[in-house]
Amino acid sequence: MGGPGTGYTTKLLINLLWFGQAAATAEALLLGRRAGIDLTVLRDTLAASAAGSDFIRRDLSALFAGDYLPSYGLDRIHDQLEVITGEARDLGTPHEMADTVLRLHRRALERFGPVNGELLAVALLEEIAGTLLRP
Repeated sequence: MGGPGTGYTTKLLINLLWFGQAAATAEALLLGRRAGIDLTVLRDTLAASAAGSDFIRRDLSALFAGDYLPSYGLDRIHDQLEVITGEARDLGTPHEMADTVLRLHRRALERFGPVNGELLAVALLEEIAGTLLRP
């Protein structure tokens, strides 16, 4: 990837994008559901659109089944997001979206504690909306 530390930074950037995609997708799905769109139809439409992503095509079915992917700790996710937003700040690059993803995961960590669940920020969004993302 480049010089020392660039491989780790790349991993953090991938995680930032994945966690951000999960949260943005959840917000879109919650809005779609509230607007009366069937979640399965919306998922299939999103998967085939320009907004399609591996998260939508591969991981959304787990979420629809109530699986928040308990393979990775929410505290570790938060820590990694803090590192990458700090790096953006130190390097002087825009990081408004990254800050938003970090704040959401901080709130999820405060709500659920340092438990495993890669999609617990989505669970927090569901809780705020009073709606579960289940077709």
